[in-house]
Amino acid sequence: MRAGVNVMVEKPMARTYLECLDVIEAVKESGKLYQHNENWLYSPIWYTLKKIVESGVIGEPQYVLVSQAHGGPEWAAWFWDLDIAGGGALLDNGVHAITVSWFLAGFEMEPKVVKAAEPQGIRVRMKTRILQGMFRPFEVEDDAHILIRYEDEEGRWVTALVEGSWSNRDLMNDRVVGTDGEIEHVTKDGESILKIKKPEGTVREINLGRVPWTQSFIGEVRNMCNCVLNGVKPLCDERVGAETTAIVQTAYLSQKLGRKPVTLEEFKSYAEKIREREGERAPEVLLKDLISGVART
Repeated sequence: MRAGVNVMVEKPMARTYLECLDVIEAVKESGKLYQHNENWLYSPIWYTLKKIVESGVIGEPQYVLVSQAHGGPEWAAWFWDLDIAGGGALLDNGVHAITVSWFLAGFEMEPKVVKAAEPQGIRVRMKTRILQGMFRPFEVEDDAHILIRYEDEEGRWVTALVEGSWSNRDLMNDRVVGTDGEIEHVTKDGESILKIKKPEGTVREINLGRVPWTQSFIGEVRNMCNCVLNGVKPLCDERVGAETTAIVQTAYLSQKLGRKPVTLEEFKSYAEKIREREGERAPEVLLKDLISGVART
């Protein structure tokens, strides 16, 4: 960016929040555009769900549940290497669900409090995995469940339950619950369906058909190109990228502290003290410090 280039970056923005701060500084100094590539925002599933929420049909959003889970990227050993990846399932899979939960709550809100959720929290479920052709132990988490509280300037809030897992899915279907109904995402015969449920028992279904998983990547690239052509700051920008990583690392700190609620400000102060003490070594020290709290079953 300092070379005068607009940049889009695949999630996560960086391994640590401290490294995200360096990116934010580069954006400010260069004046160039930065897009945080969260492809889910361009998926017809989440985009349509967002439109329904903003229509007001379910009232004021109160609760968001989003899961991103599969059996794990065992085909690439670097995913399981803390020094390279910066974390495990939460930082890889969970960031999709985190950013989308924030998108559904509204980016005008701010993430305030994070908690590793009972009973699973953030943990290593399998002792070994087949990595690079052989069973090997690994350091990063393969399962995470966290709670996030988003708040706006007027005192409204939305609570999100997020799952990021390499041990397949535990949670119920994705949904947004409001004061006057809920929207549930289900799949049937490979088709994505949004069910709008009202308190009186009525259900309306919106069938989105078979949604190609590659479609969202096309959308994010098109969005960046049009932002550059029109000189418009991307909706999903450096703030969203950095705060998403901060949410992840606040969750790690919550897990380390016995799954207690931790504010993002408390985490940022914690990280800043490490940077003041460790200097250039701070990101690596922070990684090792936070991963030490991951539960091992």
